Formats: sequence, structure tokens, C-alpha cells
Amino acid sequence: MSELNIYLIFKVVILLGVLAMLGPIAHDIFVPAIPIIADGLDSTTSQVSVSISAIFLGSAIGTLFLGPLADRFGRKIIILWVLGIYTIAAIAGALSPNAEMLIISRFFQGLAVAGGKVLSATVARDLFEKETLGKAMSIIMFMAAISAIIAPLLGGYAANYLPWQSTLFFMAIFSALVFILFLLFFKERPIIKRKDVLQISLIYKDMRTIASSWSFLVNSLTGGLMLAGLIVFLSSSASIIISSYNVPANIYGFLFASVSLSFLFGTLVGGRLVTKIGLERMIKWGVFFGFVGGSLMLFLALLELKVSYAVIVPMWIFMFGYAFVGPNVIAGALQPFPNVSGTASSLINFIQGIIGVIVSFIISFFRHDDALVLATTLFFLGCAAFLSIRLERYKF
Repeated sequence: MSELNIYLIFKVVILLGVLAMLGPIAHDIFVPAIPIIADGLDSTTSQVSVSISAIFLGSAIGTLFLGPLADRFGRKIIILWVLGIYTIAAIAGALSPNAEMLIISRFFQGLAVAGGKVLSATVARDLFEKETLGKAMSIIMFMAAISAIIAPLLGGYAANYLPWQSTLFFMAIFSALVFILFLLFFKERPIIKRKDVLQISLIYKDMRTIASSWSFLVNSLTGGLMLAGLIVFLSSSASIIISSYNVPANIYGFLFASVSLSFLFGTLVGGRLVTKIGLERMIKWGVFFGFVGGSLMLFLALLELKVSYAVIVPMWIFMFGYAFVGPNVIAGALQPFPNVSGTASSLINFIQGIIGVIVSFIISFFRHDDALVLATTLFFLGCAAFLSIRLERYKF
């Protein structure tokens, strides 16, 4: 292995993996503490759960701006700004006097979370191509999955033994440390900084060109439908398992971590398979597992099995499939756009995030503590994702 390859793997890909942890840290450490946060703010779990949708909404909107900003000013400076905003928003959330202020602070934190997704993918696209890009993205998502395993354990512990603000203060400390890492160790690859990239007309032109790619749209739709399943799980699983099934928060943290472990296992398998079977087949297999997980959860819910494993085991299967889909729809969508990879990365993350937020908003009108609602949603999302990959062969 050449010195350049060693540098890319250990100083770039690893740093990008740490950056990608912003999202999992922001919501996975938070979810097990939702009931205690609701008590601390004199609110309800349904109201506090809205902050999950708020962070994804902020993330979806943030993706539209961060890509073009990275194309204009460079990757490093935007990454540092993102980490600064994340830190401030987390502190503001910890100091919130009510659920409304918490939701607002989480929205701004979501704007920064977008940087973890967009900029990690953008920098990876600067360095890699095709299946190698898919493998790099798998490594990045693998590291994010590691944080997603640890975060709910910390959240469950905090919910039992620490004040509710502790989860948000932890986020602030983490992002501050990552800021220092990027400030000291990250050296971006020289790129052509487009001074005209922030012109509205040019952004519209670039996004119109990107959106005219049928493959890009199909990849975005498929990834968005699978992501929606994760968002709905994050929003409702604590209410179902902790509030309805009376499972202690620290035990829920372990159950949640097991779901993340399934995702981690999927990234390990996916990283090995992608160079052998290609992006398209990886996505198809991922959607298949997502459909199976949703179908199994619906079957168990219809049997009225009110036990945590009736939710968690099907979610293992769903998240294993999402690990196949997530990095590869991004790699497939970005591949045709090397010169505007930042904008393309922004657009795909925006589309996926908006799909997830819309689904979460619709589901918010139903009971958050009803496993049948979650199961039915996952089933239909699996069906829709299966249909979306079939659209690849058509172009209207």
C-alpha cells in the first residue's frame, strides 16, 4: 500500500467517519432520554419527539446550502463552521426552558448535522470513484454505526442516573473535540473554488441538471424511503418500548444499540460485497431486507405481541438492509457529477430528508406508543422502496 493510500485511509476517511458521527450522536443518544426529557420540561413524549423530526428537517434544509458553500469556499472552512454551530445549538438545547425552545435548538443543530452527511460524502467524492467510492462511504458509515451503538447506551444511562441536560452537553463536548481534530489534522485536496456557485441562477441550473438524471432521482427516492423508516423508528420506539411496554430506559438503550449493531454488521458485509457485485445489486438486496423487516414487524404487531423483541428483531433486519442502501444510493447518485459533487450531495440528502420528514409528519397524527402504527409504516415504506428501484428501467 502506497504512502498516499495510507494517508487517505487514516487521515481523511477516518476523519470523515468522525464527522459523520454528528448525526448518530445528535439523535441516538437523545432518543432513550425522551421520556425523562419530557418530564424535565413539563411536556409530553409526543411533543419532545417532534424534536427528532426538527433535527431531520434542519438537516434536509442545511444540505441545500452546505454543498454549494463547500464548492465556493472549500471544504475545511465550512466543516469548521458546521462544528461550531452544532456545539452552540447543543448547549442551547440543554438550556431550553420548554419543549418549544428545545425543538428550535434541535432544528439549528440539524442544520449542522447536514454537514456531517454532505461534507463527508463530498470530500470522499473528491478522492474516490465508482466502487472505491462506495467502499469509502461504507467505511464512513461503519464509523457512524459505531457511534450509533455507543450513543443509545450513554443515553439510557443518562436517563436513569443523570439530569436530562447531560445528553445535550455531551453532544457539545463531542463536537468541540471534533472541531479541534479538523482544525489541526485535516488538509483538503485542492479544488477549483467556483466563485459563481452561490448565484441563485447557477445553483438552479446545477440542480436542474442534476435532477434531470433519472438514476439520481431513483437513488434519491429509494434512499429517502428507507431513511423514513429509520426516522419513524427514532420518533416512536421510545414511547412504545419505554412507556407502553414499561421497559427501563437503560435496557431500552441496549435494545436500541442492538439495532445499531445490526446496521454496523450490514456496513461490514456491504463494504466487502460492493466491489464484487456492484452498487445496483447492493441496493436491491438492501431494499429486500428492508421489506422483510417491515413485513415481519407488521405480522407480529397483528398478533398483538406486546414485547420489545417484536419491534427490535424486525428492526434488525430493516437496518441491515438500510446499511446496504444508504452508502450505495449516495455513491450511485454522485458518480455522474464530479464537478458539482457538493451540490449533488446536497440535493440527494435534501430529497431523502424531506421524504423522511413528510412521512414522520403524517405518522405524528397517529399514536406514538402503538407498535402497529410503526409496523404498518415500515411495511408500506418497504413496498414503496421495492417499487422505486423498479423505476430504474423506466424514464418518463
